[in-house]
Amino acid sequence: MAVVTHGGFTAAARAEPIVQSPLSTSVRNLEREPGAELFDRSGRRVILTEAGRALLPSARSVLAGTQAARDAVAALSGLVTGRVRIGRLAGDAPRVARDAGRAAAGRPGGRRPPAG
Repeated sequence: MAVVTHGGFTAAARAEPIVQSPLSTSVRNLEREPGAELFDRSGRRVILTEAGRALLPSARSVLAGTQAARDAVAALSGLVTGRVRIGRLAGDAPRVARDAGRAAAGRPGGRRPPAG
């Protein structure tokens, strides 16, 4: 998915914690399974072939299922997953931000949202 999202192997490797060579090898191995090229590599940017476009919805579904499985396992161990967005009045901002930050930081895996 990173190659699709970022438009190429180099950009995908930069965005993901992987070196380009193993990423290219992984894609080639994935292409061997159905026996079809998933990307047209002839231009500056790689684009999906017809086979790649056909595989894309299933790939997205697999990734979503993987995340759902992680969330289910995390829920068993008491971890809370997801995001909370809070609306507030302008005068309440400092107190709400302080309290929300404390609550998030006190949870396993919790983190404060970026300022701004």
